[in-house]
Amino acid sequence: MKLNLSKKLAISVLLLSLGLSQVACQSQSSKDDMFNQVGQSQEADKENRQNLKALEDFVGLKDIDSIKFTLDEQIGGHDEKRNDILIIEKVFDMKTKSQILVFADILMGAGKKDQKDSKDYKDAMAWKKVVAKRLKLSPAKSTVDSLLKDIKESKNEYYKDATIKTYVEQKSSISFKSKSGDQVDLVVEPGSGENSYFVVNKKGAVYGLTEKDLEYIKYVMRDSLDKGPLSKDLDKYVKDKGEYIKYRISHVDVKIPNKLEEPTYGDRFKLYLAYVNDLLKKTDFKEGLDPYLGQDLSFERYRLNKESQKRSSEEESYLVAVFSGDKLVGAYKDFYGYAKSFDGKTLEDLLKIEYRAWVKTKMVHDKEAAELEKLGDKGIIRKFVELQNVRDKRQEGLRLPDYNDGYSKMFKSMHDVEDTFIDNVLSAKLLSIRPDERKFEVGLNTIDKAYMVEVDYRFREAIVKENGVDEQGFELINLGPGLGYRIYQIGY
Repeated sequence: MKLNLSKKLAISVLLLSLGLSQVACQSQSSKDDMFNQVGQSQEADKENRQNLKALEDFVGLKDIDSIKFTLDEQIGGHDEKRNDILIIEKVFDMKTKSQILVFADILMGAGKKDQKDSKDYKDAMAWKKVVAKRLKLSPAKSTVDSLLKDIKESKNEYYKDATIKTYVEQKSSISFKSKSGDQVDLVVEPGSGENSYFVVNKKGAVYGLTEKDLEYIKYVMRDSLDKGPLSKDLDKYVKDKGEYIKYRISHVDVKIPNKLEEPTYGDRFKLYLAYVNDLLKKTDFKEGLDPYLGQDLSFERYRLNKESQKRSSEEESYLVAVFSGDKLVGAYKDFYGYAKSFDGKTLEDLLKIEYRAWVKTKMVHDKEAAELEKLGDKGIIRKFVELQNVRDKRQEGLRLPDYNDGYSKMFKSMHDVEDTFIDNVLSAKLLSIRPDERKFEVGLNTIDKAYMVEVDYRFREAIVKENGVDEQGFELINLGPGLGYRIYQIGY
């Protein structure tokens, strides 16, 4: 049977239409799969989809499949006479559905807007010109060599896979790739004001990345969070509290110790779990973690949202949900490692006691604790400086045990980066201890003893200039028989 030309064209158009429809369906199916994997509540679906579309429109690329963020962080650039610029380059690859969705929320979410005409962006571009001039100055070799030495000797894991560059321009960028292999590269300019960086698209639109945004990228988004749909029990529990879940931001499987007691020089992981356990018992999960001692549990963090919330603030909390298999056994709010109930109460609020009264009930009366008890108040200070002098990290055991320190043993976060202050101490010599005559208001804990302490150590001259004083205030708390004094705070 022969077909005339018009019928042939009609069939061709129909087949093309069907083909495009199939491609569109596949693209939509891929997007649906993305939202199914990230642990979102139904209430968050519309906003999450809008953020992803906004990112695609900003980049000029559909079906984004991966993001490569090359981040140049500048140190120096403030010497008007010499080039003291050092660049730390890190590369962050985002290849999972959850990472792409979170990035879309970070860059294009509620409260974000084009800043091409903002004062901050104009200030950043003006400062960029100043830095460009300083790059032409003669190298400040001694300063930069000292910085390089510090980085080389540091045990901060952030530097492990970093590329260190000297005397060069800061050049950050973001590359986006689609499922079909198309790629779009965008320039990332140094920031100003509340924005650490500005992302500029091909049309000149400018969106900012704050320091908090960068924390998500650096520490939260290192692993795939594609763990499947949200637990129905958790979804209902959160909605009953008047909130909803936006998406999952981390998942970790944890072996719960047989006893939640913390040694003197422990890593505070057991102390963190002990705090969570007691907090859960005072909220909606009366059994706490007790039935699961010695067993494996899953801890998942989620970002919460409310209809009235426009943008995350420093006070924004995460949700932590605890699962035994598929069973929800606990849920609490996480304020950067500090656990609270859904209505924002700490364990101390619920028990109506000071933290010091709680923590001493969780510490092991081991031989190390007995040795510290014998030192007394001034002896603890002397011991602290001695350990500092030889870079002995047991010095942290002389501080009031903080359950927050155990948080990083569970979640990969900004808290997971090791504090390198002790690595910068080449020598520490105790010069004097005298009573602190200042009057202290009762805060979170009652102070038992306070001293003004003068210590000679590296960078002391610079710190004295910055703070205007040459002594540190040591505030101490006595945990009682078998434990002795601990350093509560050290400050200027």
